[in-house]
Amino acid sequence: MKFKCIINGCLSHTRAQAEELNGFISRFLDPEASDGTTIIFYSQKDERKALPGLVPTQRAELVRIDRYHPESILDALARIEYSDDADLYLFPSGFAGSEIAVRWAFRQKGSSLVQVKHIDCTRDRVIAKKTAYVDHVLATFRLDRRPFCLSPARGCVDRLPIRARDNLVVTEHDFTGLNKGIRAHDFHWIPVEHAKHFENPRFLIVGGRGLQNKENVQFLKNMADAVGAEFGISRAVALNAWGPMHRLIGVSGTIAKPEICIAAGVSGAAAFYAGIEKSKFIIAINTDPLARIIKSSDVVVIDDYKTVMAELLKFFTFDGANEA
Repeated sequence: MKFKCIINGCLSHTRAQAEELNGFISRFLDPEASDGTTIIFYSQKDERKALPGLVPTQRAELVRIDRYHPESILDALARIEYSDDADLYLFPSGFAGSEIAVRWAFRQKGSSLVQVKHIDCTRDRVIAKKTAYVDHVLATFRLDRRPFCLSPARGCVDRLPIRARDNLVVTEHDFTGLNKGIRAHDFHWIPVEHAKHFENPRFLIVGGRGLQNKENVQFLKNMADAVGAEFGISRAVALNAWGPMHRLIGVSGTIAKPEICIAAGVSGAAAFYAGIEKSKFIIAINTDPLARIIKSSDVVVIDDYKTVMAELLKFFTFDGANEA
């Protein structure tokens, strides 16, 4: 099977994308029977040097564009692939990867599926599995129209580090200036909190809808900072703009694997729980004894999270840095 991996090097988590796709390839594609190429899009010249170390296949195409924009990637991809006959395109998990996967399949008159958890494929068809009905059902889909454009469900495979390839074949393209007329030329960056990717934190604290407002979310984040924990939020918190999207935990955000996870004010919907179920130890703090998260936790505290967190702080000492 001839396949292509698409990596968006304009985003901050390029290596995570590469290692995720490497794990997906290793698990579901036969390296001996597959013919793979990685296409990496990037924008800054100083990023170019590190890109060959992020290639999970024997060949790579490095494509420079002005900056990330779906139309730029799609149009550049169309110029590169105009005469190709790839059977399968693999895109990274997450919103950006899923969007490009679906739009590229439409342009190529192929078929697409996103948030895929398992595939079994030949050159003529793909049998793929993904969750449906709010993650209550594992559905099976048959895709018959080539090319097959897929993006994996976040966390469906373990990230696999990229091994160095001495015989890597690299082709380069420069599409800077492509489609400049369809976008605004004047823009500026508004500084925000730096996006963090915390798949494997030692200690994670997550806030949910039960926090009720932005001020309480900030209070819990301050608590997390004080005890040296990473801080995440549920989808309800993100949609209410009480916290930034890059801290989202669950199938639409980060699939975390902390040693200890404290879930405060979280109901425990399946889409959220998928983001913390690999935790070694889960502590739920909730005022609702019937909350779904209760049944899935190792320890449950039925109380107000502020009271519990204030007591927790008493077990931490501070001397320049946080120490338990």
